[in-house]
Amino acid sequence: MPRNCSAHDYSALIRKWRALSKKTPLRVGKVSTPKSLPFFEVTNGLLSREKPCLYISAGIHGDEPAPCWALLEWAEKNHGLLQNFPVLFYPCLNPWGFVHNSRLDEYGEDLNRIWGNEHHPLTEQIFKRIKGLSFFLSLNLHEDFDANGIYIYEPYRGGRTDRCTNQILQAGKKFLPLDTRKRIDGKNAKNGIIRPRVSHPPKEGVPEALYLFQNHGTRNFTIETSSEASLEKRILSHQAMIKESIRLATRPR
Repeated sequence: MPRNCSAHDYSALIRKWRALSKKTPLRVGKVSTPKSLPFFEVTNGLLSREKPCLYISAGIHGDEPAPCWALLEWAEKNHGLLQNFPVLFYPCLNPWGFVHNSRLDEYGEDLNRIWGNEHHPLTEQIFKRIKGLSFFLSLNLHEDFDANGIYIYEPYRGGRTDRCTNQILQAGKKFLPLDTRKRIDGKNAKNGIIRPRVSHPPKEGVPEALYLFQNHGTRNFTIETSSEASLEKRILSHQAMIKESIRLATRPR
């Protein structure tokens, strides 16, 4: 967990990513936007259109800090693994919200509802970056103020569901319980799993996970922890679910 700094210390978060990049193949690059605080991307120099990559994002809601630190600490522990396949990480997609502990950005927008707009300053930059790329796995890391445990969104087109979803939750369950609600955010939930149909996107706008699922790969998970739990346990639970998601996605078939 973050040490000697606030959970919302954006400068410390990026400083630690840059320190990690100096001793690993990971590269930290600033993404140019007209906003007050730039956001950054992390790659390992292997991105290409020929090979599917691993995509992970965090911090699109600034009041959800644990995923940002979990992704960093997971990378610090597993940077050797990240030499085996292309990666593209966005450690904090809403830096202003992160600093101000706000779900929204400085313009009052929910950045997880603007992925149907290719001209938005955030999506415009990311769409250029990921054009032509495919993802063998994309993870979107979140927290939920109303949650009483951990849960996962798995986009659903019909047919067979992903058998890995429960295994991912079991890994996170070592640190936090499963969310017991049967309805979450207006959707049916069972044993911590929500499978929203991709044909029924939220009325407020297209979320990141849906865009990625429809355009860049068929295995996507949105991982949620309960933001009322301790920061340490949230970070550990996220790390465990990141680790298990990647293990399952990269195991020999």
